[in-house]
Amino acid sequence: MDLKLRNKRALVTAASRGLGLASARAIGGEGARVAMTGRSVATLEKEAQEIARAGQTETMALAMDLSDPASIRQGVDAVIRKWGGVDILVANTPGPSAGPFMSLPRDEWYTAINMTIMPVVDLLHAVVPSMKASGGGRIVCITTIGVKTIQPSMVLSNATRLAITGIVKTLSVELAADNILVNALCPGPIDTDRMIELIDATQKEKGIDRAAAEAVWLDEVPLRRMGRAEDFGKMIAVLVSEASSYITGASIPFDGGKAKGY
Repeated sequence: MDLKLRNKRALVTAASRGLGLASARAIGGEGARVAMTGRSVATLEKEAQEIARAGQTETMALAMDLSDPASIRQGVDAVIRKWGGVDILVANTPGPSAGPFMSLPRDEWYTAINMTIMPVVDLLHAVVPSMKASGGGRIVCITTIGVKTIQPSMVLSNATRLAITGIVKTLSVELAADNILVNALCPGPIDTDRMIELIDATQKEKGIDRAAAEAVWLDEVPLRRMGRAEDFGKMIAVLVSEASSYITGASIPFDGGKAKGY
């Protein structure tokens, strides 16, 4: 299927690894121009060059500190100056600390809010005017399956990503007349570095071996395996394409069946 993404202008944040990188690869593979952000431009440059070759397209590697509103604005402005606008935003942010509620001090909550919620707010403020001026756009926020089913010891992620769900749902109404579609993709256990970190944290918290820690994460997944980051990226590409032109305000599970609710 041709997703008709060639020459679309995409911005993918936290794209140096994991789900952000998988998203950039999939979108770039469809011929979209992709601006990738992260803290290490050196790492991004290598990946950006490979995506440009594979998709026969243009890429940009941008330093962006998602905790700094000025850095976000500068990065978005750089994309707009070079390509004239942004058609696609994949808002990916780092995951906050794991741990039971009572183990997390007040400062961790502020850190989580500034790590997951406020960067999305700042990105949207910077990108939406460009999309309106261009006659439309596609926004996908990467959240977590924790917005649909409880994930023990993940209260910071569950709570802050639920705030993103509220933003997505509200903007899907507010921006519909501007032909800007806003959705969220909610990953369960995916084979990324972040998943390794969470398994390590579970192993330490519970004092169990690695196999048992992995089972904590996979026992509730009917498919009994982790998802592939590559497949996640493909789903992102579909969501930002014309193939999904009638989907907005949705929070879509990508979880191997982990979330049991309808």
